[in-house]
Amino acid sequence: MFLVTARVPARALTAGEALDDRIRRVVTSEDRLEHLHLSLAADGDAQLVLFLGHVDAARTEEAAVLLVARALRPSPVTTAIVWEPAVPLPLAMERLGLVPADRELPSQDPDSP
Repeated sequence: MFLVTARVPARALTAGEALDDRIRRVVTSEDRLEHLHLSLAADGDAQLVLFLGHVDAARTEEAAVLLVARALRPSPVTTAIVWEPAVPLPLAMERLGLVPADRELPSQDPDSP
């Protein structure tokens, strides 16, 4: 699983339903969205974190961009979103101090019979 973070300009958030609701409405199984978190900054912009279950960073980043573009409906605003590179979940947790660097996390793969 990878995390992809984006800073979404305030002007993308003002019309209609909330961005997280828009994303939930347009998500498909191919997007592999596991979770999303949206928080508003003081300037009105939003910090969006998408947890996606793809196996590589490049595919994860592509899926995140396409998902948000569908949710915002093509507009000039989508080009103003600032994207961060995809980060594997274990690395993100380690950076936050949630997991010691020498401790291995359980596999994110589904259990096999």
